[in-house]
Amino acid sequence: MNRLSYADQETFAGATLDGQQMPNPGRSSARRPSRPLRILHTADVHLESDIFAAGAQAERTRQDLRQAFAAVIQLANRRQADLLLIAGDLFDSNRVTDEAMAFACNEIANALMPVVLIPGNHDAHDESSVYPSFARLGVPKNLCLILDPQGQTLEFPQLRARVWGRAMREHSTQYRPLEGLAPPVSGWWNIALAHGLFTEDEDGLRSSRITAAEIAGSGYDYVALGHVHVFRDLSQGATVAAYSGTPAAAHSAVDSGSAVHVTCAPETGVTIDVVRLPGRAEVQSE
Repeated sequence: MNRLSYADQETFAGATLDGQQMPNPGRSSARRPSRPLRILHTADVHLESDIFAAGAQAERTRQDLRQAFAAVIQLANRRQADLLLIAGDLFDSNRVTDEAMAFACNEIANALMPVVLIPGNHDAHDESSVYPSFARLGVPKNLCLILDPQGQTLEFPQLRARVWGRAMREHSTQYRPLEGLAPPVSGWWNIALAHGLFTEDEDGLRSSRITAAEIAGSGYDYVALGHVHVFRDLSQGATVAAYSGTPAAAHSAVDSGSAVHVTCAPETGVTIDVVRLPGRAEVQSE
């Protein structure tokens, strides 16, 4: 497992939250950092989706997805998040043009905080992975790509935050997104990203399986989940965990997208705030 340190990242002042909040006191305050941490969590953006192969509908869907991703970046900046987490499937496939990659890179560069990204099952880090091409286009300075299939921990000392993730190479029954999770470290906020399916089925037929026992046994403060397109609070024991849902109404089971704002407070632990993002008609009318 690799560990990288990002000692030069900026930190930000406090933010006012709104919407529904779901607290979890988690571990003892004596083991938490004295510094609060604000995170915006998104996943399953599915940029460049080919759900509609061609024509006006395909182009409208492509633009809707781009608008949704831009809205996430704007939300993270408005909320003065310290970190933006993308828990897989930024792209709908690895068939992505240079223009589309440039769009994604430019939006990420607009974020005023570090952006941590893992691949998902749609943009898996296999032999056709889109992510090595980022280097050719110029990786944004604030983008922290986790591409190690064995898992990698990023450290942000000024934030007192450690972020672990694992790159998916194949969406299969053998792949376990939380396998090899690094032990939590006292005095730091311990955050993980995982792209897979939360299930208690023991038949071994589910790909990229995540279980309640894995989340509860992690000892982490927050596990940012991706793969399911609607918000789900899956907190287990002292660990807060959630699917953020997709930010794009085009890929959601409801008529709006969502993201999750996470507040890690020294005295009260972790709180998640579900943020509803505007649907297609609302975005076009603004």
